[in-house]
Amino acid sequence: MPELQCCPTMDLQWTQRVIDDQYADVYFCASCGHVHRTEKYLVSMRFPYANRCVNCGGDLVVTDPNIQVPDANQVRCTVCGLTAAEDKDLHDQLAALHPSGEYMAASMALADDGRYVLALKMATAETRWGQNAIEGEVQRLGVLEAMNEYDRALDEAYEWAENEGCPSIIFGVIAQLEAGANNMRGAMAALERGLNLEPENYQWWLDYADLQMHADDRPAALRAASHALRDPSLEKRALEVISEVGERLYANGQYAEALGACSLAGDRQEKTWQIAWLRARIAAVNQDTTYMVKWLELTTELNPGLEEAADMLAPYKKKKGWFSW
Repeated sequence: MPELQCCPTMDLQWTQRVIDDQYADVYFCASCGHVHRTEKYLVSMRFPYANRCVNCGGDLVVTDPNIQVPDANQVRCTVCGLTAAEDKDLHDQLAALHPSGEYMAASMALADDGRYVLALKMATAETRWGQNAIEGEVQRLGVLEAMNEYDRALDEAYEWAENEGCPSIIFGVIAQLEAGANNMRGAMAALERGLNLEPENYQWWLDYADLQMHADDRPAALRAASHALRDPSLEKRALEVISEVGERLYANGQYAEALGACSLAGDRQEKTWQIAWLRARIAAVNQDTTYMVKWLELTTELNPGLEEAADMLAPYKKKKGWFSW
């Protein structure tokens, strides 16, 4: 059913609000502010341990203490009052809004639409009844981040990290959350913990290189980028880091160090215009005309639109024909 036209320039979007102590997905017009729809839900803002309610995060208790092995109808939440069976039925109904009927698929689709509160419920359901509890928890943390609940997301992520058997992926998630909260040191520390467990996680090495670039720790950035070069899919970005470090060293007059940075790229130097351009300028400073021309020719071949390199090369181009005029 189409939405009623609220204004001439209607721009409908989802946002989140807390209404009557409940989180809500609010569908409103960004042009005039008119609220078209409000969907309030109980949501769990606590780590989804097995003894907590998926619906609200409350503690679960067995209704009859004499029962040795209670079923889902004999376990009830002390906060919202749902039994475990009712809790699952509710989330199955919500998941049915997605064609697949799967919690994770529903959560991802809802998050893409900006309906983060309902997406959070579906992610929590994935941790309990879905096919992949780890993916469900990662999705939970991502949705909390999207809701700007950085403190809650970080608290939950660190709590997860302290649990025995926690997957190492959590340290990449923590690094992302810390970086989003502008805590670069925290992000670095998380990646360092992760890399101690997974030294061949080259994406983490590249992320670590980016963070070291932000901190202007050039040697550390180069070391991390050189690790990331081992993954062909990350090569382009790793070479950009190496080039950027080289440029910073060159700008500081540290020409030998800049040349050393370039050398980390190995034979890729001749395939990367940024590094070739830097090599040409280093050769010019060193008054090595032969190497300067070589690297300028490579630069203009790789990036014909770089006018500065073309102008620098022009006086050294070999003239064609019998005469110079």
